[in-house]
Amino acid sequence: MERTSRFPDRKTDKCLKFTLMDNVLYALCVLILNLNVLPVVSQLVGSEKTMEQFLDRLLHESVYDRRIRPFYTDSKASESKPVVVLMNMHINTISSISEVNMEYTVDCFFRQEWYDPRLTYSNSSWKHVEDITLHYDLVNKVWTPDAFFRNSKDSKSHKITVPNRLIRIFPEGRVLFSQRLTLRLECPMKLQKFPLDNQTCTINIGSFGYTLKDIVFDWSKTTDTSIPVTISNKLEMPDFILTTHKSSVCQRKTSTGAYACLEVRIELQRDLSSYVNEVYIPSSFVVSLSFISFFIDHRSAAARAPLGATSVLTITTMLGGAYACLEVHFYLKRSFGYYLTQIYIPSVLTCAISFVSFWIDYKAVPARISVGLLTVLTVTTQSSGIRSQLPKVSYIKAIDVWMSACLFFVFAALLEYAVVNVISRKQELKRLVRQNERNKRKSQIPKLVNYSPTNEKVLMIGNRLAHMNSYNKCDLDHNNSHEALESLLQPNLSSSIKKKPQSNHSLHVDSVVSLSGVSQQSSPPAASTLPISAPRDDAQMIDFVSSFLFPISFIIFNIVYWMVYLNMQVNFE
Repeated sequence: MERTSRFPDRKTDKCLKFTLMDNVLYALCVLILNLNVLPVVSQLVGSEKTMEQFLDRLLHESVYDRRIRPFYTDSKASESKPVVVLMNMHINTISSISEVNMEYTVDCFFRQEWYDPRLTYSNSSWKHVEDITLHYDLVNKVWTPDAFFRNSKDSKSHKITVPNRLIRIFPEGRVLFSQRLTLRLECPMKLQKFPLDNQTCTINIGSFGYTLKDIVFDWSKTTDTSIPVTISNKLEMPDFILTTHKSSVCQRKTSTGAYACLEVRIELQRDLSSYVNEVYIPSSFVVSLSFISFFIDHRSAAARAPLGATSVLTITTMLGGAYACLEVHFYLKRSFGYYLTQIYIPSVLTCAISFVSFWIDYKAVPARISVGLLTVLTVTTQSSGIRSQLPKVSYIKAIDVWMSACLFFVFAALLEYAVVNVISRKQELKRLVRQNERNKRKSQIPKLVNYSPTNEKVLMIGNRLAHMNSYNKCDLDHNNSHEALESLLQPNLSSSIKKKPQSNHSLHVDSVVSLSGVSQQSSPPAASTLPISAPRDDAQMIDFVSSFLFPISFIIFNIVYWMVYLNMQVNFE
């Protein structure tokens, strides 16, 4: 019994001695680690020798969860504060402003900035780095705001040559996210004053899923200016002028909650110069063309009807840092052969056809109206076809000057005929008035006392001479007229002498006196001597002068036009 009781006591003593020894060793190890080893190990763990190691540790899934927004907490004691996202934009271009679709296109750099304390590296060995620009693929590993454009119809992110995305983190945890976007945005327009109107287009940015409890949007000020939205100095629009733009903060409440939003209002003023060149001036010419019909004789239905109808049809038809960059300039010279054969030569021939009308008799009203009208419409159609192939710009192009000059020449040729037609009608009216006066004077000739056959012949001869004078059939001087009278009177006088031989002398004298009295009373004072000559035809003279003036003026215009535009230098800076 004693032996058995002593044996376990010896084992117990050995176990106690071994346990005590282990505890002492363990305590020594812990002390050594606390004093020397632990700082060294922690330093080895926290110091990443390469950027790859640093980013792997910073963005590792066990440390960073991109599904959770910054400042979110599960603690019920304190509420999670929202993330403040600051935004700014730089607009490169505004284009494709469509009144039909009520939309416009914007190319811009869209930048967002916020704080994420999980990405702070100010206490790491990389704290001396001012900022770290991440690869664009790492955007998918970082939490980003769910901003979207509320009034966008379509949008795309540029991916050439690489996705145009930038994400940059700073030591204090600030994150900058920038991307280049092309947005097709809705723009409701008020067209009551078109084309004298001004339009306001907006860019509305909002959060798609996060409410105001989670995210707040605000405008940030760029480093270059205090304006959060900047626009390129080289921005040019073909149909509008950018007057001003304003940025504001707003809120949108829907059935799913209240959301933050930002808005940019872009004020656009329509440029009227293109509409003056392409609409107002051509339509003014067409309306003036219709007014020319008032100067055409109302009996010329073949000329007035096509002129009015064509004018109506024409009006109806009209109706973030410094970056390295490389730049390449391509200097292109337009091939002129196509435009020479398709535009310049046909328009020159059209103007030449309008000049041919000066050689057509001005009394041929339908012919001259048809030539003038067709040339005007041809030039107008050519000009419209050219404008449809070119953008609407505010400055005047060389082709605009050419087509406007051609339209001016053909329109002036048609207007010249209107003047000629009016002058010819006035001359015809004056001729009829003079004829009427002659007829009245003939009717006022006093009756001769003796109504002998001789006196009747004298009156008949006077009427014949007056008729010859009114229509200018021949030129007779004073002597020839007396010879004609004597030749006409000779048979009558001889017959009278045979009948009354006793009074030959008295009869001859009386007859001559009576004849001279008839000629003096039946003709105006200017025609008493019968100098018959063709009156001056002013209408024909205008046509004659125009037939040389118009071609010479057109040739001078061509010389000046080609000298100016062939030597003109355009600055592309």
